[in-house]
Amino acid sequence: VIGEFYPKEQFDLENLKFQLYKNDEIVQDGNTSAMLWKTDELISYVSQYFTLKKGDVIFTGTPSGVGKVFENDNLKGVIAGKEAFKIRVK
Repeated sequence: VIGEFYPKEQFDLENLKFQLYKNDEIVQDGNTSAMLWKTDELISYVSQYFTLKKGDVIFTGTPSGVGKVFENDNLKGVIAGKEAFKIRVK
């Protein structure tokens, strides 16, 4: 699932808090400050091998809390306190 896109200028990309809720319980709680590479460094590195265009997505990994989801689970993604997506697994 990919949620809403927001202008990056709205956020501090080097200290951006995000959470994943499963059935109203936080199962992942992370911050970009824990990433091994800064956002701009990552984009620069990837750009050496791939042409990146507006709307491209770079998947970098995930904080602890990865687990199974089941039918009828409710998932909600939050970025800097803003709800980015909300789905029910079918």
